[in-house]
Amino acid sequence: MIVVGGWACGSSPPAQQTAPTTQDTSEPTVTARTTTSTPAAVTTPTSDVPRAPGGGNRCDMLPTADLMIDGLLDDWRDKNVLARVGAPADGSVEVRCAWDGKAIAFALDIKDDRVVRVKGGHEDHVTLALAAGGKPVLVDVFPGNSMAKPKITKPGRVEAADSLQPKGFSVEIAIPTAAIPEFSPATPAFSLDLVFHDSDAATGGDTTPVPVKQPIELGDRKDLLDDFLTTVRLRKTDIKLDTLVELEVERKGKERLIAGGTVIGVLGEQFAYVTLPAAAPDDIKKIELLPLGPRGQQVISALVRQTGNGGSRDLLMLWTVWSGQLQPLVNIEVRKELGGNVLDTTWKLVKGKKVTELVVEPKPALGFTPETFNEVPAGDSDSILLPWDAERAGIAYSLKGVEIERRDLPKKKKR
Repeated sequence: MIVVGGWACGSSPPAQQTAPTTQDTSEPTVTARTTTSTPAAVTTPTSDVPRAPGGGNRCDMLPTADLMIDGLLDDWRDKNVLARVGAPADGSVEVRCAWDGKAIAFALDIKDDRVVRVKGGHEDHVTLALAAGGKPVLVDVFPGNSMAKPKITKPGRVEAADSLQPKGFSVEIAIPTAAIPEFSPATPAFSLDLVFHDSDAATGGDTTPVPVKQPIELGDRKDLLDDFLTTVRLRKTDIKLDTLVELEVERKGKERLIAGGTVIGVLGEQFAYVTLPAAAPDDIKKIELLPLGPRGQQVISALVRQTGNGGSRDLLMLWTVWSGQLQPLVNIEVRKELGGNVLDTTWKLVKGKKVTELVVEPKPALGFTPETFNEVPAGDSDSILLPWDAERAGIAYSLKGVEIERRDLPKKKKR
C-alpha cells in the first residue's frame, strides 16, 4: 500500500477546511444565500423589493413596477445618474436606471437646442442596445414634436415612451429580464450600448453621435459573489476561472462557475461550493469543463494531486449541477507514483452515436510490476487501471441523468 501524507492512497484523506462547516470536504459543501432578485415563478409584492441607491456602474435597486413608463422624468428626480455624456449646447445624454431582479428600467434625459424630425433626412433619435452575453435587446426612439409623431421600434414585451422637454426630450424604457436573451439568475452584468443621434439637419449639418457604452453591474449579483468569496475565504485575485456556462439542463439559463484556491463554486440564485481534497492551491493541476452529458451538457472536472511520504496520486474528479448544487459523479485515480515508480493513464472524450464517453486507458508501467505493486484498491475512488489487467483495456464513463455509468473496454485479442 502506498502511504501519502499520513493517509493511505486507498483511503480518504483528512478533510481540508476553508470555510466553517462540519461536513467532510470530499462531499459538496452547500452554502445558500438567496439574492435580491426574484425567481420568475414567484410573485413578490413590489414593496418587498429592497431599495438601495446606485453608484458607479450600478442601477438603483427599486421596484420597476412602481415606475410609470410615460416618458416623463418625475419618477427619477432623486435617482442617481449612471452616465452623463456630451455638452447641453451640442447634445448630451444623462442616463439613470433601476433594477429589481425582474426588470431593468432606464430614464434618458437628452439635452439639445432643437429636436429635429424631417422627412427623408437625418433625424434626432436614441438607440439603446442591452445585452446579457447574447443577442442584444434593441430599442430605437424617434421623439415626437410639432413636426412629427413619435416613432418607437422595440420588442413586444418592452415598454418605451418619450416626452418633449423645454430643452430636448426624455425617454423611459422598461425591459423585463424574460425579454433579454441569455439572461439567467447568474448573470453578473449587462452591457449597455446607447447612442443619441443628434441631427444638425436644420442648420445644414450632419448627424453627430453621442455614445454611452459601459457595463451595468447588477448589485444583488455582486453582493452574492462577495458573500461567496467571504464564506470560502478567497480574494478576487485568487480566482482562476470565472465563466457563465449551462451546467444544469433542467433549468433555463447559465450558471456562474468560479474556481480559485482549493474551491469550486457555482452561483445562481444561491451559491454552492466544494472544497477539493488538496493541501494547497498548487495541487489543483487543472479545472475544466467536459461536454459529457446529453445535448452537450457540461460537467466540471478537476485534476487534484495528493502527495506525501515519498509518493503521490492524481485524482480526476467530476461533478454535475442539480437543483443549484454541485453533485459529485466520480473520482478516478489516473496516476500513482512512489519512489520513481509510476502508474499512469490517458483519458479522452470519445463521441459516439448516442453518448459521449470519457475513455480512460492505462499507459505502460514505469518501474512497477505485478509482483511489486501490491496496493489495496482505493475506497474513495475508482482505482488506477493496471496495464497488466488481463480482462480489460480501460473504462469508458458516460453521464446518465446525475449518475455515471461505467463500461469496461475489452482487451484486444491477440492473433
